[in-house]
Amino acid sequence: MTRSFKYLIIVLTILMSSANVSSLYAATDSVGSETQASVTIGEEAAAKMVAEADSAYSKGEFERAANIYGQVLESVGPSASLLYNLGNACYRMGNEGEARLYLERAKRLDPSDEYINQNIAYLSTRITDVNKAELKGKKGDVAPDAEGFFGKVDRKISIDTSSDSWARLAVMAFILLVLTLAAYLFSRNVYVRKFGFFSALAFLFFAVIFVVFSEMAASHFESKDEAVLIQFKTTLSAEPTAESTAVGFPLHRGTKFRILDTELNADGEVAWYKVELNHNNIGWVAADAVEVI
Repeated sequence: MTRSFKYLIIVLTILMSSANVSSLYAATDSVGSETQASVTIGEEAAAKMVAEADSAYSKGEFERAANIYGQVLESVGPSASLLYNLGNACYRMGNEGEARLYLERAKRLDPSDEYINQNIAYLSTRITDVNKAELKGKKGDVAPDAEGFFGKVDRKISIDTSSDSWARLAVMAFILLVLTLAAYLFSRNVYVRKFGFFSALAFLFFAVIFVVFSEMAASHFESKDEAVLIQFKTTLSAEPTAESTAVGFPLHRGTKFRILDTELNADGEVAWYKVELNHNNIGWVAADAVEVI
């Protein structure tokens, strides 16, 4: 019995280590970008540029602020705060498309940030209202589909909580598992041993569940299944050709789609995306009209 528990601890340790590595995709990518960028402008220079952009933003010089934020972004790589500031500057310039794009990218890096989520919710409502105005009294549906129960659960796990957060919970559950196993193995008190045994089973369950959730969140972060309309206005097409019949009503920039399929050109590059706004609005859009989040 003791030997089997030792083997169990070894296996769980390996499992937790692999979960931590896989859950830090975002952190690894960001650190790599920053290390490479430090040779370009350095952290101190980047901080000065961000301060300059912040000052320009506070003075109402939104285009200048956006340009500086963009330069820093290209040099040091993405961060939630930098993308958030750039998105806000784009919105102030009247460019809802790029504003939505940068805010959505910021959310992927920090899904729990209250200000990012509030700005996305506000911008999403505003864009939906603009799209509804295009109906001009006609019947149509340009709002995203309402989420069902399982959709909300999946969003809470994969989108609204970061992979790192789930990984930290998994590590905590694993530590408690080891402690309760120790209580079961080394205590002479019958009640303590029973408590340790059943608690260990519970913490084992939660450790595994949190590892699975961490993988789900990491998978969403790496996915390329969402896009934002950058073109000022467009209408989806029934087929991936310029001469195809239009589907639905005109949609304004800032509209977010779910990518269902792609159509490649002769060079093997994506020329068209098959996208879905809701179950009534599914069609093709030119690749240069959207940006993948």
